[in-house]
Amino acid sequence: MLSSISNGIIWAACSSNKAVIGHPEFCLLLPSIYSLQQYRGRKRNLKRALTKQERQERRLKREAKEAERKKYTFMQRIQISRMKHMTSISEQFPGRLNPAKEAHLPDKPTTNIFIRSAYKTQYYSVSEALQMHREMQQPSIYNNPNARIRLRMELNMTTERKTKMVADSEELVPIPYPFKHNEKRTILAFAYEQHNRDAAVEAGAEIALGPDMIKKIIKGMFRIDDYDFCVAHTDMASSILPLRGILRSRFPNKINGGLGDDFQEIIGKFKNGIKLSIRGDPIMPVWGLCDTVIGRLAMNDDELKANIAAVIEALCKHRNPALGPFINRALIMVIPGDAHFALDVNPFLPIPTEQEIEKIGKRMKKKKKGLESAKSDNSEALSSSAEAQ
Repeated sequence: MLSSISNGIIWAACSSNKAVIGHPEFCLLLPSIYSLQQYRGRKRNLKRALTKQERQERRLKREAKEAERKKYTFMQRIQISRMKHMTSISEQFPGRLNPAKEAHLPDKPTTNIFIRSAYKTQYYSVSEALQMHREMQQPSIYNNPNARIRLRMELNMTTERKTKMVADSEELVPIPYPFKHNEKRTILAFAYEQHNRDAAVEAGAEIALGPDMIKKIIKGMFRIDDYDFCVAHTDMASSILPLRGILRSRFPNKINGGLGDDFQEIIGKFKNGIKLSIRGDPIMPVWGLCDTVIGRLAMNDDELKANIAAVIEALCKHRNPALGPFINRALIMVIPGDAHFALDVNPFLPIPTEQEIEKIGKRMKKKKKGLESAKSDNSEALSSSAEAQ
């Protein structure tokens, strides 16, 4: 038996090495014997019941994982995975401002024609930036005098806690001077009384439903996926509560402005308001981006200033102003086009009081001391356990 195995091994070696058995350089391969030994410990408390705290921790982990998964759509996750090999969304054109890289550059150019990379970022007022864009959109150049104006804001997403960032959000901001945004927004209204439903349709809603349609929506007999936004009269506030899980972010309430008594005002906001979306950078979580359209180039400067002020006021509510500037840099751009000018947003930013700054400072110091004490307790516990062993 051993000779046959050996012959088989010799033949395999000869066939693979293309050698002859009698060749002087041939080396005989012999089979090896390996011993496997399994070490297995006892499984203690395998069927132990979970405590209330452990169940809560597991539930919170599941909810956090589910929230992280729902943060982006399937196509957005694919785009993010592709972008990880290229660059972050904050560093895409025109990029993100880093003041440290401009520290050695001169402050202001000596002439009106200069190379941008040779000087620090030049900030302009709203009127100056709009005037430069209007000069570029004249008939002899780009010939688009009624172009849409885009406001691109780079954000600092840090909060009081180092591990927590400003949450992503999307909302509609009412502006004092509406404009034609070329977006079709379908609105579904809920009202108890018939005259309120008629008023909603007259204000611009596609359809207005009463309390008898709530059960049909729950059973799936009426599709609500075809509507972008939902509004409701206050007399339907309790009746639409079963739809909270179906409507989700579209559920009308006081916070998003979808619940009220005046359909003309509510639907006007959803029809003419500006979409304001805050997106965190998946590669650099401390960075964020907010890109929105604020008006058209044919509007006068005062109207555009009022729209910019309304947008920045709504944006700055998402972060405490005592933590520092929320906006790293704001750029005024035109759609379509790559020309951009940095905007001086200091007149529009909220100014924190000294009391708010002191309060935030004390709170952050308290948290820092708590972390240091927790670290010292952990180190003492580890040292005591090592001594005991």
